[in-house]
Amino acid sequence: MIACTVLPLADLDASMRLLIRDELTKPGSDFHKAVETKSDGVIAMVMDDIEVVGWARTEYWSAGDDGAGGLVMYDTLEAFVRPERRVQGIAAFAAAGIYSSISSDLLDAGFAVAVFHPHMMLVARRAGFFPVLFERDGNGGWRRA
Repeated sequence: MIACTVLPLADLDASMRLLIRDELTKPGSDFHKAVETKSDGVIAMVMDDIEVVGWARTEYWSAGDDGAGGLVMYDTLEAFVRPERRVQGIAAFAAAGIYSSISSDLLDAGFAVAVFHPHMMLVARRAGFFPVLFERDGNGGWRRA
């Protein structure tokens, strides 16, 4: 039976953090840093019986200066699924778990999330989010695509 559990990333126990980092996350993901810093954000884990088959998470992120002295802030959305379980809607299922756990005030405001890969646009839309795609800017940073 497939189920989704959503919890604050800081509440994820150490053994589950390591399992997700080592078995379900590609190198270069910010999750590697989040494991060490116990960052804020929310994680949704999709379980098939006792096996974690995928996850999605959000984390508050600054996209830089808004040009008026303030910062442009987003929640990022990232997801990974076991290779043999891809194209089954698991990432969207996990993201939908996060979406349903967010306060209605954010949803009413057209809650936008930053995504960093074109495939995540569809995942985010299927979950109910309004995604904004970012791409590398050539200087090691990110810009809106």
